[in-house]
Amino acid sequence: MSDLGFLRPSLVGLVGVLSSAAVLLGLAPVASAQTRPFPTKATYAKGYVPAAVTAAVVESSYASWKSKYLLSDCSGGGATPYYRVDNATGTKSTFSEGQGYGMVLTAYFGDKAQFDGLWAFAQKSFNANGVMGWHVTCSGATTDDGGSGSATDGDTDIAYGLLVAAQQWGGSYAAEARTYLATLKKADFTTCPSSGRNLPAAGDWQGTGACTQGSSSSYFMPGYYRLFGAVTGDSYWTKAADDVETVWGLAANAKTGIIIDTLDENGQPVGSLDSTSEQYNYDTCRTPWRDALDTLWYGTAASTSLAVKLTAWANGVGIEKIVDGYKGDGTATGQYTGMNEFVGGFAVGAMVDSQALVDSFATYFVGIANDNGTYYGASLRTLYLLQLGGFEWNPLASEAADGGADGGVAGDGGAGSGSVGTGGGSATADGGAGTAAGGTGGAVADDGGVGAAGTAEDGEGGSSSDGGCAIGADRLRNLGGSRSGQAGDAAFAGLVALVVLRGRRRASRGT
Repeated sequence: MSDLGFLRPSLVGLVGVLSSAAVLLGLAPVASAQTRPFPTKATYAKGYVPAAVTAAVVESSYASWKSKYLLSDCSGGGATPYYRVDNATGTKSTFSEGQGYGMVLTAYFGDKAQFDGLWAFAQKSFNANGVMGWHVTCSGATTDDGGSGSATDGDTDIAYGLLVAAQQWGGSYAAEARTYLATLKKADFTTCPSSGRNLPAAGDWQGTGACTQGSSSSYFMPGYYRLFGAVTGDSYWTKAADDVETVWGLAANAKTGIIIDTLDENGQPVGSLDSTSEQYNYDTCRTPWRDALDTLWYGTAASTSLAVKLTAWANGVGIEKIVDGYKGDGTATGQYTGMNEFVGGFAVGAMVDSQALVDSFATYFVGIANDNGTYYGASLRTLYLLQLGGFEWNPLASEAADGGADGGVAGDGGAGSGSVGTGGGSATADGGAGTAAGGTGGAVADDGGVGAAGTAEDGEGGSSSDGGCAIGADRLRNLGGSRSGQAGDAAFAGLVALVVLRGRRRASRGT
């Protein structure tokens, strides 16, 4: 596929055209000037943008996050100093989810030096499968919690960040993204033998275990997958987008619309991982946000239906009364109100519902402190606000700085100005209304991350605190041992890592 998908035909200017052409012709890549400085507005295909989320509000959140968690404290890197996103656990370490968040944010806000440093650190932290270890320090992966195994949400955000950078600056980012996407698909995704569904695994250690043992439903990013399909021309990604929407639909509670955390390939709960697996928790609080982008960019009907159902339930509870955890039927399991992770997720979901509800939810959300929830809450807050404010433009669609549309971008086989897609499919955008016919219209999705409660590290039976995870080593090994020998050990280590990660994420929030 050519790099024409990252040209803005009418507004890029001569420098951008020449540099993109150089990449296309296989010459030495030349980075173009920044094409979309913040606050470039997106043109969403469908949805509502709240008045309370101004550019100043979003910039304030980003500045706070950047000052506290974006660090350059690792030696090496040469001409490109390393940057990492600190996880606030006091261990001077980084989760791959945070690195992905950082790459997305710095690309949208135009901080190229920081983006390049984050990407360099991610590559420095690649494991043997070519994806980032989920828990790393300046000196390498942690060893006490299986830190070298991957976490698919972080890896997926890293890929997305590269595509945003490709639109923002040109150069070699598009080619790097395509290479990385091929690795991501091989390492972190699987096709379930029984259902034939393409799904993300929990990490590179799980494989088809994701189909029966389940992985986090918050790792589902259908908007991203549609973008990946448009960029690569690989229909695997488009099918994955449809498949995860299907699994979400099968899993959503009929009364509340809540989708719990750990699901198998048929949307059935898999509660064997920890005590919050069958809950709406610090992982799945992100699901409304991931789901909404599929509507905002693509107008996906399944996405819209899920968001409207869940938003109605949240409105019935009252956004000010939403706590940090629920069972599928709406029974509260959490106790804290006013949490960035949860309130912001529902606010983004309300973008799909109505102007009145998104205004109500977003007004309350904006009033929450930027650093509420420390690293995890602050990261998600900034990403939520980026989307809520209408600033999460699609790397494969042209956006005008004043928020209007200046025509589309031709993808691989797409047709000329005013279209975006693959295989001749077209999509037009004008003032927020979009149509698509004959193929996949260009679009993109948002972030990844994870969080939940507690940790168990005491062997059989474990121990739990703060509503956390109690699961013994024998039980985890049984789950991981569906494949024998080394593969079973890797799966076991990965499951242990996921349980530990959930507890440490809660610890990083200080709750």
